[in-house]
Amino acid sequence: MKYLVAGRPAIDAARINPADIVAAGEFIVFEGPWTLGAPVIARLGDDAIDDIRTSIGGLKAYAVEALAAAGAGEAFLVAAHRMRDLVAFQPYAEQVGAVVERFGGRFLARSVKAEMLGGDFVSDRAVILEFPTAADAVAFYVSDVYAPLMRIRHAVSDPRLLVMARAGALPAGARAAAESYLRARAASSH
Repeated sequence: MKYLVAGRPAIDAARINPADIVAAGEFIVFEGPWTLGAPVIARLGDDAIDDIRTSIGGLKAYAVEALAAAGAGEAFLVAAHRMRDLVAFQPYAEQVGAVVERFGGRFLARSVKAEMLGGDFVSDRAVILEFPTAADAVAFYVSDVYAPLMRIRHAVSDPRLLVMARAGALPAGARAAAESYLRARAASSH
């Protein structure tokens, strides 16, 4: 099984069964640019991914091996990185799991190499995390405990990262916390 990450137009073009869609809710980009459009996550078999690749040329999407089936979590963190230094990334990879768990998250997919299906989006590493709530996902990302790991990740990769709701809008509190963090980050970079 794999998770397909694509923009809504790509999912519609591929005629994905709605029962296979894990998440298609509102999102907020923390690290970009995110060039795939409004993200959708679908869980599909290898044959379905192969059929999509061969039947739709240039699909803006990527696939990543599934580690676990989605649970009841209401939010997902989707990250994709172009790596510049895998050796320097190792401390991040060794420590991030414990921090994710501390915020109630778990890995649905974690791959050294994302399988690109088309488009100009390229990723060397990809991850999909599931969190109980959007507030938990945002709290993880903006936390003091994750900050040192984020510095490592930013130093050794060209990251893309977003938080998205399973369905519907991101809850107002999570959106406000994310926007506050992004405003503060933008102000400190000037």
